[in-house]
Amino acid sequence: MSERDLETRQFGHRARLALSPALALKADDQAHAARTMWNLLHAWWQMMPKEKRTLANADAAIRQARRDVDFLAVLPAQAAQAVLKTYFQAWKNCWAGRADAPNFKARFRSTLTVDVPQGRDLNIVRVHRRWGMASLPKIGRVRFRWTKDLPVGKQPGKENRITGARLVKDTLG
Repeated sequence: MSERDLETRQFGHRARLALSPALALKADDQAHAARTMWNLLHAWWQMMPKEKRTLANADAAIRQARRDVDFLAVLPAQAAQAVLKTYFQAWKNCWAGRADAPNFKARFRSTLTVDVPQGRDLNIVRVHRRWGMASLPKIGRVRFRWTKDLPVGKQPGKENRITGARLVKDTLG
């Protein structure tokens, strides 16, 4: 096997955010809205006849839900689309026999996560030797601990760039 045959794998970088209480509340609200969006999408999927379960119809339902339900409006449109993409991929994995069918996400059993699929919106800047700043949609500028060289400034290229982020609330905050 030659080097050309090897697949290049991209690994994520985990950075701890330093959120103020107000920003932490905004991030938690977005994560709860993303979980609620998953649950509403799952209920919509089960309710719809099979011939009407399309990505276009699901996208239209998500857009309508974000207009009608106030607490879903705190979730950015890109994050709502990421929920739809993840949900549809869960069904593809089920149909291929790799996983069980998607279920509702319980409030206390599921991890709070929010996807930021467009890396261009992050605007990552190194502020100090140990700290960086990033812009998160509908949250604002947040500080994070700089522990690894990231492709910012003049360094990013086709193979070396930030394509998105996922905010995960773990036991450390």
